[in-house]
Amino acid sequence: MSSKVDAPASVKLIFLMSAMLMLIVPFHAILVPEQVLFLLEFLAVMLLFLVFWSGLYLQGTYSVVIWFLCLCVMLATAYVIPLSLLDEIVLPGRELYDDVGKWLEQQGVDQGSRYLSIIPYSSSLALLALLPPVAIFLAIISLPERFVIKLIYLLIIITVLEACLGLVQYSSRNDYFYLGMGVTGNAQGTYINRDHFSALLEMVLPITLGMMLFSVGRAQSGIFQSKSKVFNHALIFAFAALLIFLAAIFARSRAGVFLIMLAVLVSSITFSRHVGGSRSVSLSAVFSTVAIGLAVSIGLIPVLNRFVAKNPVEDERWRIFEHTIEGIKAFFPVGSGPGTFLDIYRFFQPVEQLTIINSAHNDYLELVFELGAVGVFIIVGFWLLYLTGWVKLWSAAHWDRMHFIQVAAGISILLLLLHCSVEFILHEPMNTLVFALLTGVFFTKRAVVRQR
Repeated sequence: MSSKVDAPASVKLIFLMSAMLMLIVPFHAILVPEQVLFLLEFLAVMLLFLVFWSGLYLQGTYSVVIWFLCLCVMLATAYVIPLSLLDEIVLPGRELYDDVGKWLEQQGVDQGSRYLSIIPYSSSLALLALLPPVAIFLAIISLPERFVIKLIYLLIIITVLEACLGLVQYSSRNDYFYLGMGVTGNAQGTYINRDHFSALLEMVLPITLGMMLFSVGRAQSGIFQSKSKVFNHALIFAFAALLIFLAAIFARSRAGVFLIMLAVLVSSITFSRHVGGSRSVSLSAVFSTVAIGLAVSIGLIPVLNRFVAKNPVEDERWRIFEHTIEGIKAFFPVGSGPGTFLDIYRFFQPVEQLTIINSAHNDYLELVFELGAVGVFIIVGFWLLYLTGWVKLWSAAHWDRMHFIQVAAGISILLLLLHCSVEFILHEPMNTLVFALLTGVFFTKRAVVRQR
């Protein structure tokens, strides 16, 4: 078994670098964001070097996943490469910018090379921000199973600490515990946005529940360890799941409350069928009932009051969606360029929309706004790969610990993909990093993992 073989130095270094990324990223909102992001990108470059140098990633996942990732990165990078061919091509939606460029040329200002992106500098920053998630994805598919499980446990610990901080924030309403971000009265951890905080919790809860039910199943079977020791593990994961669940409720996010309840239901139904024994099914039913009861009595009523106080149809995001679609039509099929939404949306923003709109509040629309047909390709391609991954996972006969984690990662990915339709969840570096980590876990080839 691989657990008895000393891992090579490259594997240990990849694991340590991955752990450092996970430990640093929570400080993005409470420290200087640019400095934290620079450190993350620097560590990501080192991690990518280690991954490529070791070559472990080559057989860590299905080849179609690697090809899809490479193609997506190359297509996005093309937006910041100067192309002389563009001097002879009129790109859609750029009439205003071309007119300004011609006027500047008449004034003697050299415009330099042309790019697919309207604002190459913003696109370059957006592409650099992709380094950490790409690095953590490749690291996960490169690591042996026992190291991946350790990173999952580290993720649970970080999330539990975030949840505890969120619960203290909600109960105390003290500026000290909000770490200088301003008292909002909601649980938000080290996040500025409570919706982003909820997204982290909903991604990690299925994994915690999966580990709890897996431990219950082992306690019933009595294999490998004493029943009492394994049952203690189940209690630890159950307590962690309760903290995560409560923090998500007290974050008071409309989408977050709905998705955290969905996480409990889907996880309980999925895992209890593969644990074995009527006790595990009963435990799942009790946990689901209590969880939903808490959600309704504690968090759901205040959230519903937000709908009553203001008609959801009049919510500003629907107007943002409308004008974002106008931008998509204007720039399609090329798009405005990665990371340019903040500046380009102003051209479509109505006069009565007085605030600065920094995102579309829908990651799918924003991706198509910025990348056009490439964005559509990324969205459709990922969904197809995701569905294919479920087919391969569900065909497995043996539900061991790693398989539980992979299934939980699949549930977590689905929850985040749903959340992305109403929020800009993937703008937060920690959520992007966790999403990439879970995607790496979900697409890992088990046949290769067991041999390392």
